[in-house]
Amino acid sequence: MNLKKAFKKVTKDFESKTISKEKIDKILEDIEEDQQLIRTLPRDLNNFERLKIGRVFDDDIHNNKRGWLGSHKFPITLEILNKEKVPGGKVTIPSWGGEQANLLVYHAICPELENFVSLIVWLNSESSKNAWEQILELINTADETKVLQFSEKCGINLPNTIHPSHDQDSRLVEKDLYKSLYDWKYTYYLFDDGKTIMSHNSPINYRHVILDEKTKDESFIGIRTTVGRLISKNNNFLCVSIPCLNDRPRNFEWQISKRFDISKLKINGMYFFQIYKIVGEYKLETHVRTVEEAMPVDIVGMFLSQSLYLKYLGSSKLKLLNQKQFEKLFLYYYEQICRFCLRDNDEIPSMDNINWESIQFAYTDSFTKLIGNDLYFIPPLLRRFLGNNDFEIEQYIIQRFDESLRKQNVDCISKNSFTDSGKRVFSSRSEISKTNNVYHFIHFLLKAKRFILGIEQNPNLLHNREIEIKWLQNKFNI
Repeated sequence: MNLKKAFKKVTKDFESKTISKEKIDKILEDIEEDQQLIRTLPRDLNNFERLKIGRVFDDDIHNNKRGWLGSHKFPITLEILNKEKVPGGKVTIPSWGGEQANLLVYHAICPELENFVSLIVWLNSESSKNAWEQILELINTADETKVLQFSEKCGINLPNTIHPSHDQDSRLVEKDLYKSLYDWKYTYYLFDDGKTIMSHNSPINYRHVILDEKTKDESFIGIRTTVGRLISKNNNFLCVSIPCLNDRPRNFEWQISKRFDISKLKINGMYFFQIYKIVGEYKLETHVRTVEEAMPVDIVGMFLSQSLYLKYLGSSKLKLLNQKQFEKLFLYYYEQICRFCLRDNDEIPSMDNINWESIQFAYTDSFTKLIGNDLYFIPPLLRRFLGNNDFEIEQYIIQRFDESLRKQNVDCISKNSFTDSGKRVFSSRSEISKTNNVYHFIHFLLKAKRFILGIEQNPNLLHNREIEIKWLQNKFNI
């Protein structure tokens, strides 16, 4: 049995509740490499299920009999990455008496879940018909200004699987004000520097996707992004140098997708890299799926974005740092990236005339908000919920969320409240209930991301992300 088949079998056995230690041991006997991946998978699947029955997974967040969320009360938006008409084919469905059905699997960026997701579309099912029509329109028109939106009726299987379910309200919507939320290059929740790009990511976050529409090549994948310099290339591999937040750049040799034309890439050029961690036949492989040009300022901006997200995950609160601390962090990364650019003097002028305010606006404004002198992390789900609220009311809710997350409170709001100027925050108990529902999901998603990225999961072993979190605390007092 190869690694890919072993991964698939463990996943299916867990879903059908037929997993056992004896089965795992038998599977491990048949594979030679990356046994740790197979050992970790059932353990993490069990631990994640336990996380969902903890007190953070409150009464108004629950799974239905199939294990899908039956209670989310917010829409989600998807920027599809594999915009192909038929990424999939016929599969046999045991529960349908062995009948075959056409199954398509898309993968996408989902800001509300702060993750990449797989989208399952059954062409034989009426429940998927509307979603399929919307996807076709998106592909046929090649409209880059719109994304696919599902209502609260769609199915979500945490951490990152979406099914149209019986949502006939799915539609294409304009990308909102913060278009960078749908640009893979700036997905702060997927971004890694040279130290964390090969760090721990739980295998429960890997999704089964179609890698090539024509060959029907498929596997389980995890998606990360990074930015760095191309050192060398050949037909199958790229050698790249990836800078680190607090260390020297690290060099990697990654396979390149056969779909990509590497002749366009320039040696010593700076690029964003979309990285797929693929469960291969014999080992976990790292592939470069997509490449886009980058500038030195992009590294500064993404290092600041990564640092703010690490701070949020490490501290479990929305309040991140103050303006002086942000400026200090900006200056540190500015100097570091200038040194990284010394080999190419043509890049240095592009670093002129940038300051912390322009960087904060361009790279972190989509997921942060300045209140007074303090910068707060604003999860996309919370930003969507706040909508066009009065600034004072918006500020009050953000600060209550921050306080409740910090204290690990089950609820955020217990009664109607007033701002400092005397404005009534909520007009009804229903609004309080909706606010607590959003808080519960954000609280759980925070727990889930910490689990998936291995933050504070093992007191005897610090992962690279945890090392960087501690470095940020010690170096910049944040």
